[in-house]
Amino acid sequence: MTAPTRENAWALLTEFTASQALRRHALAVEASMRALARSSGVTDEAEVERWGLVGLLHDFDYEKYPTEADHVFRGMEILRHRGWPEDVIRAVGGHAFYTGIPRETPMEKAILAADELTGFVGACALVRPSKRIADVPVESVMKRLKEKAFAAKVDREYVRRGAEEWGLPLPELVAVVLASQVPLADALGLGGAPASDLPDTPCPPPPPAP
Repeated sequence: MTAPTRENAWALLTEFTASQALRRHALAVEASMRALARSSGVTDEAEVERWGLVGLLHDFDYEKYPTEADHVFRGMEILRHRGWPEDVIRAVGGHAFYTGIPRETPMEKAILAADELTGFVGACALVRPSKRIADVPVESVMKRLKEKAFAAKVDREYVRRGAEEWGLPLPELVAVVLASQVPLADALGLGGAPASDLPDTPCPPPPPAP
């Protein structure tokens, strides 16, 4: 069985994902997952990290297997073949509606709440003059969500259902996700300047939001 460590998750992510944009998305969703764990009362740092691993791994197969016929399903197969724990595999599988996997545990619900919304708040930052995630107010994100042409690839139903299943009003969920991105804004290219490439070796885990 593969030890569910961040080092192993990062190695798997970079093995299958060369795209810097997808690597940054994984890092961003990891931060959101860690923040959701802490905000829901998880105090065991090993458990917080486990939630983060789901964030890192949720799209690791997407670059090689981007269609709905393959994405997530192939990733789950690879994770099982390599001996990853079933709770992590199930949470990864549940982040897409089309898999039909119901989200039952808090960790499974969190990845739905985190995934699309994390990408969306990043897009909101990049259209601001400062290009800084720290400058994005919740109200701006809520307004942009109503603009169908903005970040059109983000499925608003995933955002809505994510908040609903997580059990938090959407503006409050947006606030948690926004805050989680600030400590690693420079690595994500959301700190006002272009980001450097993320390495194949593990970068430091995202620190807790202040």
